[in-house]
Amino acid sequence: ADPSQHLCIGTRSIVARPAHWRGMSGSGIVTVQSALTQLCKQTEGLRSITVTDRDGVVVLRAPETVIDDQNAEQILTTIFSLTTEQTSKIEELGQANFIMTMYDNCICLQANHLPLVIRMMAAKSANAGALIDLLPQVKAVLGPTKEVIRGETDVY
Repeated sequence: ADPSQHLCIGTRSIVARPAHWRGMSGSGIVTVQSALTQLCKQTEGLRSITVTDRDGVVVLRAPETVIDDQNAEQILTTIFSLTTEQTSKIEELGQANFIMTMYDNCICLQANHLPLVIRMMAAKSANAGALIDLLPQVKAVLGPTKEVIRGETDVY
């Protein structure tokens, strides 16, 4: 990403707003956090978007809430990472793009956006196809955040 297009403050990035972000009012500048929150509001049944590093440490969460169980957050990321790692061993399948799991009470969609993992939690009644269709938008919003995290993790 072009550094002149965004300013990073901690784990929050401020980015110029693309024209296709309809329904987002304001001056043309929006934080990654508020953009993800807006996507949650605009997508029926979408409860949250959580972005973690590959170890399950939360980088961003929309809407911004207190994490009740950090251990559960990390377990979900670990399960996703192990599942994608194991399925990638079946060469005929290729690399997994995302994994969607339907639970009794919700839908969980997880996707790699290395070095980040995106998790969308939605109501059981949410449109699964709409969640999948939302992934490219979420990845686009996370561009500057991804580059900051990649820069930090490349140091180690």
